[in-house]
Amino acid sequence: MQEFYQQMLQQGKSLNVALHDTQLKMWQQDEWRNPYFWSAFNFQGEWQI
Repeated sequence: MQEFYQQMLQQGKSLNVALHDTQLKMWQQDEWRNPYFWSAFNFQGEWQI
């Protein structure tokens, strides 16, 4: 989640792009590659604000 907020707030990425990029970054690291760590995060409701 820290990476997600850093990408969104400091790098100015939109919510969906920040989440996607964070999930990809986690997937590329052996210690976080398992979907257990990153697959639970998704958007619900009106996320395009």
